[in-house]
Amino acid sequence: MMLLRTLVLEHSGHDSPVNGALLCCFAIPQIASNFLVYSLDEEVEPGSSRVYIAALRKKSERYFLGSIESKESLQLAMSVLKQIITLATASGGNAAGPQVPYHFIDLKGSKLPTARPEDHHSLMIKKALVMKVITLGTSVIGLPAIESTELIVPSIRFSSKMVSPPGTANREDMTQEPHEEPVVVLPEPLPPPPKEPEAQEVPAPQAPEPQPVAPPAGVPPVVAADQSSLHEVDTTLTNLARVAHELTQQKRAVLQQQEALELQRDQLLREKATLEQANQQLAAQELALQQRAEALNSREEHLARDAQLQQAEQRRLEGWAQQMEDESFRLQAQDRASQQQAEQLATGLGQLSGFRGDLKALLYRLDGTLFPVENVEQQSSKLLGAD
Repeated sequence: MMLLRTLVLEHSGHDSPVNGALLCCFAIPQIASNFLVYSLDEEVEPGSSRVYIAALRKKSERYFLGSIESKESLQLAMSVLKQIITLATASGGNAAGPQVPYHFIDLKGSKLPTARPEDHHSLMIKKALVMKVITLGTSVIGLPAIESTELIVPSIRFSSKMVSPPGTANREDMTQEPHEEPVVVLPEPLPPPPKEPEAQEVPAPQAPEPQPVAPPAGVPPVVAADQSSLHEVDTTLTNLARVAHELTQQKRAVLQQQEALELQRDQLLREKATLEQANQQLAAQELALQQRAEALNSREEHLARDAQLQQAEQRRLEGWAQQMEDESFRLQAQDRASQQQAEQLATGLGQLSGFRGDLKALLYRLDGTLFPVENVEQQSSKLLGAD
């Protein structure tokens, strides 16, 4: 089973870093540069995948990823990548000789730093070629990367988000590499701008002392002296013209330096104004975010109070419902007891009517026994009239 080497990428639009699959890594001795090709499995078009190519710099056994600054380097890197794709797709693994000499780089056991895809050059290749390039890169024997001679220092990146600590394991089978800060390549420091030269007197070059010229034979001494004076005047005028030309060039150079300084000063002022405007915008954004956070906190507190009130009201309603249910049960019990008492009363009244009839019959028999027969009707009438 082939193990894929991955690297950590800070992709815009994602809250957390994403992993990219390493396709291949190669060096071009012609320009003493290393390059790394990776993919985020982005299918922009059907059947096509986006891959990225970045500059890989090595310094003291450490690797740094960055953008390809030179157009010529990018063209050579693209040419080599095309050769690698051609070699990966060739039948039997053989292809024509490379036009640009290169060699694959062995990165086993090396820590790759965190990078940003936005800083790297991207291109589209067929999705089927991705695995072929990966297979070719893992099947060949790689050589060490070319050591960089440039000054490389790590950059400082500020973030308001908490970053989870990197994992301690360093595995090649789709594991996340430890986080390392990206680096930038600093150019050589520029010399300070020349100061405006102060006005000073420029000593005029002394004319060389005229050498006495021997008058030719047959020339009078007065004519020879005049020729010598003319020669001295001509030499002095030539020297003065040369001095004036040099002073003119110096003045022109000073004016050009002053113009360059003015341009630099104007550019610095514009950059300062831009920075101040950016700082003001950042301050306004921070204030807006702080106000928004305060509003959210206030809203959360208000919602919490409403939730507490709703819970208390719900408990009160539940208690009231329980009381109503208990009262309903009590009334139902009283209703049943009243019904039972009514039934008992009706039964008692019925029994009382029966007892009354029985008592009348008993009294009638008793009167018949105690009184004579002729007085029975009279006594019965009295008893009945008393009733």
